[in-house]
Amino acid sequence: MNRIVTPQQSPAQGIPQGMPQAIAPAAQMLTVLSPLGTPPKINKKQAAPRPESLDGKTVYLVDCRFDDSIELLKQVAEWFATNMPSVKTKIVSLSATYQKDDPKTWNEIKTNGHAAIIGVGHCSNCAPAVTTHAITLETQYGVPTVALHTDKFDKVVASVAKMAGLPEAPRSFVPQPVMGKTAQELAAYVNGNDPITGRPVMQEVVMALTTALDGAHAGR
Repeated sequence: MNRIVTPQQSPAQGIPQGMPQAIAPAAQMLTVLSPLGTPPKINKKQAAPRPESLDGKTVYLVDCRFDDSIELLKQVAEWFATNMPSVKTKIVSLSATYQKDDPKTWNEIKTNGHAAIIGVGHCSNCAPAVTTHAITLETQYGVPTVALHTDKFDKVVASVAKMAGLPEAPRSFVPQPVMGKTAQELAAYVNGNDPITGRPVMQEVVMALTTALDGAHAGR
């Protein structure tokens, strides 16, 4: 909080004999700034309700259009085809760049899908954007959503999710980088463990899409 302070004048009366009198400073106004600053107001948001299972459901895989993000999502689709064949997946790309909101795509997912996985956040700009898009789908369109990021941006993602009002927003991480990797290398990412939590990536994703959020799948 900033306060206006007026310096007090030192009275000349009552000073012992022989002691120099304090010179009263000229009246002036000082602006004192708080070093703590003023934190922004955070409006708590509500995550979307989860289905008990993904069996027979359609999961949208949303490409944020950052370099090679779609290649990782292709491996996510392969994982579902192999391990959960009853789940239908559909890969879509954002209508524009990841910096822009995409109501057209969100409405398609809300109308035709049951859950979404969006990624990949693997730069200082796209990781916050992917987090924001995932929270938009969760809180404004009611679609259970998991964001995929590379592990170098876990703290950035946590901060953005907190400031957006959904600190428990589901996310899972794969190693950095994604761009330039072969299909086999990206498959190893998807079938491997989250570098942040040590848990299987797709196990985290499926649980986060089907389990009520209590911080177990996101808050770290």
